[in-house]
Amino acid sequence: MSTATTFKGVDLINPFLKSAASVFNSMLGSQCFSGDIEPVAQGHHMHAVTSVIGLTGDMMGAISISMPEGTAFQVLERMTGIQTNELDDFVRDVVGEMANMIGGQGKRDLAPFKLRLGLPQVIVGMDYAVYSPRWARHFWAPMTSDLGPFSLDIGFDLHRKG
Repeated sequence: MSTATTFKGVDLINPFLKSAASVFNSMLGSQCFSGDIEPVAQGHHMHAVTSVIGLTGDMMGAISISMPEGTAFQVLERMTGIQTNELDDFVRDVVGEMANMIGGQGKRDLAPFKLRLGLPQVIVGMDYAVYSPRWARHFWAPMTSDLGPFSLDIGFDLHRKG
């Protein structure tokens, strides 16, 4: 049986949920919790700031973290001490770094796939959709924390190498 067929959707998203909890705890002194995980055909429930990172290796995929302005402002302040009320370079950088840290830690539990992270891309605004290829196994997890809500969106193709 190949590695791809032994991994199920929950096996692919749980490492990133655990990673989010670890990153929020260690970097922000905050706890976060996942709501019900939903399989989806494409990205949805996007907030004002989203960072997307591609994953390549023995399978292809992507992870994104998306948060409303208020959560992003709280993450920035908690991580750096900087206060703002606009979606500036600091906010974009910190959301990109959160995606990078969550993706980096999460891929460790998926070591059989030899995953590599791409560079975080940050999208700001409310009038956009992030689409994943139709072949991806794709999951969305709403998250809560004392800093505010956010979400993780994770998609993989178990049979295509990147």
